[in-house]
Amino acid sequence: MDDEIITRQLRFQIEKDLPRYWNDNCPVKTHILNSIAILAPAFERLAITSVLPFKDYPISAHLKAQLAGFIGQESAHGSEFIRFNQVLKLQGYDTKKLQTANIRNFKWLTKKLTPKMHLSLTLAAEHLTAIISDLLLREPQWLAHATPSIAALWRWHAIEEIEHKAVVYDLYQQIGGGYFKRIFGMWLVTQMLGGILVTNFFHLTKKDQLLFKGAFWKSLFRICWGKPGFLRKLLGSYFRYFLPGFHPWQQNNLAMLNEWKKLLTNTAVSEQMVQALQKTSTLAEQ
Repeated sequence: MDDEIITRQLRFQIEKDLPRYWNDNCPVKTHILNSIAILAPAFERLAITSVLPFKDYPISAHLKAQLAGFIGQESAHGSEFIRFNQVLKLQGYDTKKLQTANIRNFKWLTKKLTPKMHLSLTLAAEHLTAIISDLLLREPQWLAHATPSIAALWRWHAIEEIEHKAVVYDLYQQIGGGYFKRIFGMWLVTQMLGGILVTNFFHLTKKDQLLFKGAFWKSLFRICWGKPGFLRKLLGSYFRYFLPGFHPWQQNNLAMLNEWKKLLTNTAVSEQMVQALQKTSTLAEQ
């Protein structure tokens, strides 16, 4: 298994005149991902700061190398989502206010936590991003009709989130993290991130004057819980986290990941990587 974590500094040509509903001309599909994008920069910072206290711990050299790659990838993700959020701001959404609140809340929370508990939050959140990323790459309908530049951004993010999905877990294990603290971290993250995402989604839909449109809420329920079932399809993977012997790679999507990574390894030119991610809608798992 090639488990080297590589930092890829890609830059996506995010159009300033991006269609308001850039994902399949659907406000629900668009705002689900917009809500995550608004959260992303603050969360990437939270993830990076959670691992820094343990860089000098007596952990394996292999894991130290992976941590360096993890930090590099998360930093790159944060930078690109900041650029994406600037475009959302041009569309009239108050992304700056939402991001400032996210950063303030995360800072307050982490001051109350021990370093190991802080790490358990990141561990839980990394699991959530990994299972969402798996869904985006495995099922074509989520990005097949999205604006190509934004589809490419999300595919790149998903590939790297799966690529490093076990790094924080392995660190947590090597520093002696226990089961109950891991589970409590997931409970906190579910409440915290769930609340933030609902707030972001509410802001976006309110700005678009969708709150009192029955068709919108019907579509939201269908997309999340019916068919195709964005949230419904995440439940099994979410609850597996609570098993005592859980490990992120028990969801073995390595074959699918390697197929997607070919788009990034067939060239050393970042512009060509972005073009490949724009043109590809789905790759079947081997």
